[in-house]
Amino acid sequence: MKTNRNDPCPCGSGKKYKNCCEQKRFQSGDENRITRLLITAAVGVFLAIFLWGVIEFFATDHPEMEYYKCDNPNCTIMHSRPVTGSN
Repeated sequence: MKTNRNDPCPCGSGKKYKNCCEQKRFQSGDENRITRLLITAAVGVFLAIFLWGVIEFFATDHPEMEYYKCDNPNCTIMHSRPVTGSN
């Protein structure tokens, strides 16, 4: 049976569960320390790679593109190609 937050604590302290043993659930212990460290490291590496990609994208020059309709009469897609200097 699940203990509600406002029920008396099952440990017998006489306090409400939310003021006694529920707080102990959220305190960090040593049993999951390595798992938390690995997850934190993986998230950190992911964010570093993502940030590097965003910076690299905005730091490089992207050619201006022009849209054109191809010669195929059945094609309904607008295609794009880099703008050339000659018009």
